[in-house]
Amino acid sequence: MINGNYKWEIGTKEEVDIAENNLHPVILQLLKKRGIITQEQIQRYIYPKLSYLYDPMLLKDIDKAVERIKKAILNKEKIVVYGDYDADGITSCAIVIKLLEKLGALPEYYIPSRLDEGYGLNTDAIQTIADTGAKLIITVDNGISAAEEVEFAKKLGLDIVITDHHEPSQNIPNAVAIVNPKQRDCNYPFKELAGVGVALKLACAFKINDAALEKEFLELAAVGTIADVVPLLDENRIIVKNGLAYLENPTNNGLKAMLTQMGLNNAALDTGKIGYLIAPRLNAAGRIGNPETALELLLCKDEAKAYELSSSLEKINQERQAIEVKIFDEAKVIIEKENLADKSSIIVISNSNWHPGVVGTVASKLVELYKRPCIVISENNGEGRGSGRSIPGFNLFEALSEFSDLFMKFGGHEQAVGLTIKTENIRKLTDELNRRFNIKDIELITEPILNIDLELNQDDISLELAKQLELMEPFGYGNTKPVFACKNLQIQTSRTVGSDFKHLKLRLKSRENNIEAIGFNFGGYKEDLDMASIMDIAFFLEVNRWNGNVEPQLNIKDLKVPFFRDELLIKIENKYYANFNSYLTYLNKNDRQVPNDIYKNKFILPGENPKAKIDYIKSVLDPKQKTAIIINTPYKAWEFAKQLQECDDISYNEFEIVYNIDSELPKILSDNIIAINPAFDCGKACCDNIVFYDAPFNENIFKKQLAQILPDAKIHLLFNKEDLRYNYLVCRRIFPTIDELKIIYQVLSRLFLNGSNNLLDLNLLEDILKKQLKIDFNKAYLLNVLKVFQEMDIIRYKIDGNYMHILDYKKNGRKIQLEFSDTYMNLYLLKKSIIDFYSKL
Repeated sequence: MINGNYKWEIGTKEEVDIAENNLHPVILQLLKKRGIITQEQIQRYIYPKLSYLYDPMLLKDIDKAVERIKKAILNKEKIVVYGDYDADGITSCAIVIKLLEKLGALPEYYIPSRLDEGYGLNTDAIQTIADTGAKLIITVDNGISAAEEVEFAKKLGLDIVITDHHEPSQNIPNAVAIVNPKQRDCNYPFKELAGVGVALKLACAFKINDAALEKEFLELAAVGTIADVVPLLDENRIIVKNGLAYLENPTNNGLKAMLTQMGLNNAALDTGKIGYLIAPRLNAAGRIGNPETALELLLCKDEAKAYELSSSLEKINQERQAIEVKIFDEAKVIIEKENLADKSSIIVISNSNWHPGVVGTVASKLVELYKRPCIVISENNGEGRGSGRSIPGFNLFEALSEFSDLFMKFGGHEQAVGLTIKTENIRKLTDELNRRFNIKDIELITEPILNIDLELNQDDISLELAKQLELMEPFGYGNTKPVFACKNLQIQTSRTVGSDFKHLKLRLKSRENNIEAIGFNFGGYKEDLDMASIMDIAFFLEVNRWNGNVEPQLNIKDLKVPFFRDELLIKIENKYYANFNSYLTYLNKNDRQVPNDIYKNKFILPGENPKAKIDYIKSVLDPKQKTAIIINTPYKAWEFAKQLQECDDISYNEFEIVYNIDSELPKILSDNIIAINPAFDCGKACCDNIVFYDAPFNENIFKKQLAQILPDAKIHLLFNKEDLRYNYLVCRRIFPTIDELKIIYQVLSRLFLNGSNNLLDLNLLEDILKKQLKIDFNKAYLLNVLKVFQEMDIIRYKIDGNYMHILDYKKNGRKIQLEFSDTYMNLYLLKKSIIDFYSKL
């Protein structure tokens, strides 16, 4: 059994209207989950044309901003663009400067130092700008919370136009114009623009009619939007989709130089390449160096100079990476030496030698490693500047807000915080956090969860769907790449690939098709998968284009194997299927109405994992009482047996294992029972406790079993509807489809055509059919096929051990009506009853 690396949380399927679309129903379900429902919304999403961008004049105050900027240019006033040191701020600054230059201005820029000034407008910077004779400041990606600073600027004779995208505070600055879609009285249709998106809208408001410059603006806006991790929906999606297309052959010299240096020129770019390669390099200058280097690169008009600046930025980024690695390694030493991961609910560490510009990224890596919220602090001159990162499900901002009196400065959101604290208060903060928050509570929410959009049927996995998923690109925050799950896929072949054999390559079998799957860093599972019959996979569905071939491919995110085909399972299967036909009549029998008021003395186990079930059963077992554990499929019986093997408290010796209760009852009256029997008669065992380990095959048999239980017995239900897939798997292994029966009929026709083969080895026939059908099945499947053909008067035979004696074979030319076969109908009705029961649970 492989339980996977995550707890899977699978989204529910949505009802969708497919009448007016050529899109796959799965695509429509994914869109609905993203709030994209109407035909207009779907059209805008699937085909994000630039013409769908909203009129920039819908933004509050943008008319005032345009008017003030035009006035400054007309009067030849000095204009300063006040930016920010991250990638969003740098790209925003570049757009506005290029816009002003196109309009005839000679703008300058000011970017505050992360280390010395921090984020946003500050009075010292405003004074410096005023001293240069400037009359207008245009902020980009900042300013919405700078009410006091704006008042200071006004006293110096400076006007300020604010363009920003952050949440406004109660005290709105009294600026000439504030362009921010998040303003409460702004009716702009889309509120989630990045700072660079707002800068782009300002540029659009001037209607410059320069195709090359508009293309360059979109390139810059795409980079800044991706870097700032805003939802890639609506206008952000339009900006990024079109900007990425332009970046394949960029107009901006700085971006072209960066892409060339990384070997990405003329390459198809996605959000991953921008987010993990371009954005960190632009951010690096602001973290440990001078952010103006990054801005100069994006403003550079000379290609040779741009390449030189890109090389400088690359060196800064390498230095930033080295600093991060050093601090990360030193932090790990502290955490492990002081055993903080085991005794701290929230890890707080500090050091006077750590660079404050990278403590946030180090905190992120520590959270990933230790599954704890982490705060990393750089100490200097009695003050600590720190960044904290959290785990999903824990609001770090709220947690720290309880101790706000300890901070000199503090801000952030649920998953990330920034703070300034006196070094003397760091120990107190650590103690207070660990006193207030219990480590066990933190551990309860650290189980890694994989959010899966949809569970696909095997028939859904197709090249058509994989290609339509590409219409949903670009993926990113707010428009994540869909993760799917598919269960009961048959494993045909598995092998490791890659120079170090770290990766896993699988060929899987759905109902009709072969499917290729790749699992990066899953090579360690290969040995176990050689013993697996089926598996469940969480995956990205992608188009694999290689060597002229185009086919769907599963990119594995996680995998689970519910059982292995080891000696134990084979032994259980053989006994189970040998008795199954005797179960079948009873399972389909509906001879009396069972009252509905039989759900008494019932105890339901919350949860579903095998370990929890074993723990529950241990709590039920009592030397003075008799317990029967009913298991309906060999696969759940294998699971239970494996759990028993790992359990020190109970073992097989405490149970009598039975497959046919009627014949084995006399010798087990005093023993606890494991009944691997879907037709188990709960009354004959006379037990004090009846434990339903997994799901009965249908509602009728479940009610009959409940009605048989003695009045004083306790009923324990440990199953849920998910268990029914193993019941369905039993049917699949013994129940042939119509197409399979046709193939088998053709094989038998070839074997018996000349009438000379009157003795046939069943093992040989099984091997022949498995190759023809390309499926794995149980011998009970073969015997059921032969019974169907005998009941349809196609063949008469007699089984003697592993051999079948052919008494008569008729090549049947008439249309066969399978409903006349009792065996086929019994199997069909059983399969249908499982589906019906599943829909009711």
